[in-house]
Amino acid sequence: MVQKRDLSAEKIIQTATDLIKADGADAATFGNIAKALNCRTQALYFYFKNHNDLLLGVATNFFATLNHEVQTACFDLNGREALIKMATTIRNYGRQNLDLSLAVMRTSGLPDHLSAFNETRHLSEMMQRYIGDFVSDPVQQLSISRGVRAIIIGEVVSESVGWFTNPAIDRDDSFVDNLMRLFDESQK
Repeated sequence: MVQKRDLSAEKIIQTATDLIKADGADAATFGNIAKALNCRTQALYFYFKNHNDLLLGVATNFFATLNHEVQTACFDLNGREALIKMATTIRNYGRQNLDLSLAVMRTSGLPDHLSAFNETRHLSEMMQRYIGDFVSDPVQQLSISRGVRAIIIGEVVSESVGWFTNPAIDRDDSFVDNLMRLFDESQK
């Protein structure tokens, strides 16, 4: 049996993440995590007050990793090019980590959890900076930002249920086309 001193919040979050990736969000119960870590369920409560608190830790880690992916992908880019690269990177990360992405989207309390909020705020600030490179009106910037987020989330969710399998248009081409339409529409 693992001793309390051998546990850490990071180990618990990683185990929860691995369970979600393997078997979906419902697999990351305290019981399953304790079994995977070979410890008692009660030991987990020393690190997380409840299941939602643990999922907020998973979400924080998810967004920190996503931030790194976006920063790497968008290095030395700006404007539309950076925004398209950012949106594509987020979409691809969401698709590659579908169960984890869906679990994070369902997590309640993200705005109230400082670490998760800071990670999502950093992504939002990057997006705003890229949009500001080609749109000066704050209302249009907000509209584009919301539209990009909606397109990303819509694509991840729609692809998860198999809606984007029509061979008439490649889903990657369709994604960029929809982003460009959003940008063009905002310039009118």
